[in-house]
Amino acid sequence: MTTIFGILAGVLILGIIMVLHELGHFLAGRALGFKIEQFSIFMGPVLFERVKNGVRYNIKAIPIGASVSFAGEDSVIEGEESDPDLDLNAPDLFMNKPRWQRAIVIAMGPFVNFISALIVFSFIFSFTGVVIPVADEPIPGSAIEQSEIQSGARILSINGANIKTTLDIGITQMVHEPGSPWTITYKNANGEVKTTVIEQEFDAPRPMLGILYQEDRGNFTIVEVDPAAYREEQGFMPGDRIIALEGIPFEDHTRVQALIARSEGVKLTAEVIRDGKRTRLEVSPLMISVRKPLGLTFKYSKRVGDALSQGIHYPMAIIRSTFRSLGMLFTGKLGVKESFAGPVGIVTVVADTVARGKTVGEVITDILTMFGILSVAVSFTNMIPIPPLDGHHLLILAVEGIRRKSLSEKFRHVTSIIGLAFFIAVGLFVLWLDLSRLFGW
Repeated sequence: MTTIFGILAGVLILGIIMVLHELGHFLAGRALGFKIEQFSIFMGPVLFERVKNGVRYNIKAIPIGASVSFAGEDSVIEGEESDPDLDLNAPDLFMNKPRWQRAIVIAMGPFVNFISALIVFSFIFSFTGVVIPVADEPIPGSAIEQSEIQSGARILSINGANIKTTLDIGITQMVHEPGSPWTITYKNANGEVKTTVIEQEFDAPRPMLGILYQEDRGNFTIVEVDPAAYREEQGFMPGDRIIALEGIPFEDHTRVQALIARSEGVKLTAEVIRDGKRTRLEVSPLMISVRKPLGLTFKYSKRVGDALSQGIHYPMAIIRSTFRSLGMLFTGKLGVKESFAGPVGIVTVVADTVARGKTVGEVITDILTMFGILSVAVSFTNMIPIPPLDGHHLLILAVEGIRRKSLSEKFRHVTSIIGLAFFIAVGLFVLWLDLSRLFGW
């Protein structure tokens, strides 16, 4: 039942985001005197329709997507008349409006998505509180404990990246090269701006299993084994799914970590699923030296001012993280499968997120958070200058404005076909990625 609710929530979120996007185009067009032919909520067969002031308003059967049709818009994009009775000289046609007005109408869709994300994040943070980039007490034994940074210092940048939200911090830590120092610029309680360099030190050796595992919906699957830890015939192997350690369920992280910490020189019994069969293994934890964590923790604020400030900065942080993730993708630090998600993947993520919620409040917060994140994603994606996205139309208008004349309809037609073919190819590729994640291909 929870999964069904999560799927419905995912579909509803996408539907509302697209309705708001098209509503932005619609409201801007109406305010600037464009002739609007139709405003549709959702897709597919028409369930309900009403005509008012020459505009056909309708609700369709499939609860995702939305659209708005401007008179004369097809003539600009397709190079052909959409209505033989259309007066091509009418001043309220899309193609006859000034370029700056057309640009406002086109840009208003992504803008409304961005503003809706800003409002939603501010609303969430106002009720739940928010972690702000102000240093709290450091983690004992961490690298930052002996630094000059004191509790209450506002973190301004880490390794040259400006820090406005905790999302900025997370991305900075993700791209940080292991072993390299941390360069942190901060403002202390006296208002002084300082920069400190924190070297990464190794901690004293402690017992560890010598494995890397991936957690997915309560399954802990080993992806890598330290070559010094086990020979293939006596210990963990990549692909093993860990069930328990000394009878303690592996999902009980606190007890498992406490067990490992006191297991120096002791053999432990592990239960795993290997090749579909439940198997018992005898494993001996290794004494491994690991680098001390940075240990930078941050204060939690319930102040409305901080909630509004973080609500404004958070959508921008999502866009910055998108650019940095793309950089990691092109440098091979991030896999393609982890980088893209289409509608199927998005609905799956929302369903999983809802399923993890323990209370009604948590579920509502998670749904609103996903709404905010996806609103920013839709806004950002639509500004990419590829047909048929809004960014392409804005680029065309900008080029025409610089040239002071319209581009040929043949050029528009060819670029639209090429861009649409590329867009469909990317869409099919992302759909394949979604399905491969969903079914474990």
